Amino acid sequence: MLLILSNSQDATTNYLAEQLGKKGVSFIRLDTDTIVTDATFHYQIGIPRLSIAGNQYTPDKFSNVWNRRPERLRYSSVEESPERKLALDEWTEVLEAFLAHIPVNRWMNHPSVNVAASHKLNQLTTAAKIGFVVPKTLVTQDKDRLHQFFDECRGKIITKPMSSGYIKRRDSENDSLIYTNPVPKDALSDLSDLENCPTLFQEFVQKIADVRITIVDQEIHAIELKALESDGSQRCDVRRNNMDDVVYREISLPLKIETTLRTIMRHYGLRFGAIDMATTTNGEWVFFEINPNGQWAWLDLVGAANIAGSFTRSFANS
Repeated sequence: MLLILSNSQDATTNYLAEQLGKKGVSFIRLDTDTIVTDATFHYQIGIPRLSIAGNQYTPDKFSNVWNRRPERLRYSSVEESPERKLALDEWTEVLEAFLAHIPVNRWMNHPSVNVAASHKLNQLTTAAKIGFVVPKTLVTQDKDRLHQFFDECRGKIITKPMSSGYIKRRDSENDSLIYTNPVPKDALSDLSDLENCPTLFQEFVQKIADVRITIVDQEIHAIELKALESDGSQRCDVRRNNMDDVVYREISLPLKIETTLRTIMRHYGLRFGAIDMATTTNGEWVFFEINPNGQWAWLDLVGAANIAGSFTRSFANS
């Protein structure tokens, strides 16, 4: 049986759960934002049990765990007394203990694996070592080093966040997402804020297209994404404009790229990964990053892929 760890609002989980149901794949879904009111827990030495909707589950019942998007535990009530916070700490402890009884190799992906694979700078170091082409990269708070890097890249550089880039505000309608942006020369005239935060800069890659590569166990889905500026060049960040004008095309990968992708997946111990690359005007394949828990359902929904099918086959065959 498959155990899905997510939250009740995750659309990707809803989508895959529907597809799994159609294929007759047996699963139980644990939404961490509702589990404290939906489940009960019991433990005796070596035997933790979760009871959900009248059914009891022990860790050995699960052949796979899809670690999709769990959130912090909470009660449905808005009240958070000190006693309730303590109760949530206790719930967190027993749930993590239950999950710790499930072998790491059954997870897609284990939380510790996701953490190890989530650091963009380590990804770039690793990717370069195993043979990927990666952009020249500088992370700095030093304006002189930035000026030097700007000159080395002939005035063609971008900046982007190393974390999610999502700014959550008090009013959710005013939340912001920081995109990848070119850095014009006049922006270097005032760098007074640079010293306050390490900032990532990369050489601007003249792309023909972006390529989103989704790997589920041994199956690879490579989708070309084209979004053109008015001058015919590929957009710096295809996520702009809600991706409404993106043209999708399934493509085959060169053998060398496929082999190197499998190498980086093995390096991090990943069963699932969403990799961002690009093809360039000089014929190179450039590696940008790998997201061990990245979005993928939108590629199915626009008709570009059948990644849900890969999940279904993986979970049904184990």
